[in-house]
Amino acid sequence: MRIILLLFFIAGYFQINAQLITFKTNAKIYLVRHAEKLSGDDPLLTTEGSKRAGDLMRELKGKKIDRIYVTEYRRTQHTGDSLRIQMGIDTVLYLSDTSCIDLISKLKANQDLNSNILIIGHSNTLPTIIRKLGLSDYPAEDIPSNEFDNLFLITFKKGRPSLGKAKFGQPSGASALMK
Repeated sequence: MRIILLLFFIAGYFQINAQLITFKTNAKIYLVRHAEKLSGDDPLLTTEGSKRAGDLMRELKGKKIDRIYVTEYRRTQHTGDSLRIQMGIDTVLYLSDTSCIDLISKLKANQDLNSNILIIGHSNTLPTIIRKLGLSDYPAEDIPSNEFDNLFLITFKKGRPSLGKAKFGQPSGASALMK
């Protein structure tokens, strides 16, 4: 029984610790899923994915991004490369997991709570990241595996987050079917 209580306490601590992040009014957080990828364990981007990475760079070029957060996987790193290289933006590597503990820790450590940042994640981590950044009512479902054109933007007004969603690059997934 004590072990169960201890586990609940530890889980609660990490849950609360991850939620104690407060962004400033000027902060803008852009979030995207990595671009189209080849198959395999740690695949590179496809030709379409490389084009999408360029589209992302053109979309965010004037947004004054201060830092880019990418996971340990090449597909997220390569999705942000065009923007990183063209604009000379520092990149931070975070561990891809569904708890987001490492990402939140690195956001705090880099003092990016009043910055414009880009977070590049995965179909199964972006919904959790959005919820951890203050939008607790965002759906928990993974982003469909064939959608790569979503650009999320979290802004803050009086400490309260709001979420915007746009499309960029060539339509993919359901967007491509509607075309």
